[in-house]
Amino acid sequence: MKYKNVLGKDFKRKEDAYKYHREKVMEFDVPYSTNYTVMTEETPIKQSEMIQLSKDYGSYTQEWETRKSHATGINEWCVMRNYVDGIESISLGFLRNRKEGESKFSIVLPEAVTAKKIFTCFGPGRFNDNEILEGALRNEIKHQLIDYRHNYRHGNKCAHCKVQFEPYELDVDHLFLFEKIKKEFLELYGEEFIMKCLYKESDGVLYRIMDSSPDENIYPDSPREAWVHFHKERATYQMLCNRKRKDGFPNCHDSKTYPGKKITFEGVI
Repeated sequence: MKYKNVLGKDFKRKEDAYKYHREKVMEFDVPYSTNYTVMTEETPIKQSEMIQLSKDYGSYTQEWETRKSHATGINEWCVMRNYVDGIESISLGFLRNRKEGESKFSIVLPEAVTAKKIFTCFGPGRFNDNEILEGALRNEIKHQLIDYRHNYRHGNKCAHCKVQFEPYELDVDHLFLFEKIKKEFLELYGEEFIMKCLYKESDGVLYRIMDSSPDENIYPDSPREAWVHFHKERATYQMLCNRKRKDGFPNCHDSKTYPGKKITFEGVI
């Protein structure tokens, strides 16, 4: 069998594995009161089975998880009800972790995912090289953003709208665009070389940059250290609000990140 231990069964073909996955998803009772059901060890698909599936067949990048989970990570897998153009569907989803300082009483809405895209046992399971590289670069400088948040001395005001927010309702934003820093770094060391320096952590999902060069004849000695230092020397930050607005207007962080795109209370279209 090529695809072993997929939700507790083995399969020769992706088509059969995906069909079984969809059958199990449709066995869930999804109440209209919440529009989602969290997986447990008693549900048709177990939470432990999804965790194992992620380790064995997960192909999603750190950049994807960070973007989808609002930089908090996946907490629990679920099955959820979606409405697209008035058409109802049932799909796989997850609930993110709560942000630092976020009230336990605040509502965390589930995020829908496309199983064929993020699990290699169901479909292509591929992310393009740019997404993988982006995720690795952002992961290596995550601690710099955390330090800035912890040392922020201007209260909890959004730098753009000047409104006071709870700490978890503010995101650290690159005032000097991250894309420009990345572009300068790749022009200096070469994108092809940095791609050769990427590797996966033991969980099979998180991409990192090697601490030592894969070729002793190629500078720098430590690609990871070179990137971390390069970014630190150039990065400037600001705090922008991330609260989803019910009036249909974008919050300041979405307005900066997705210029020209329509943004609703549910997210970016």
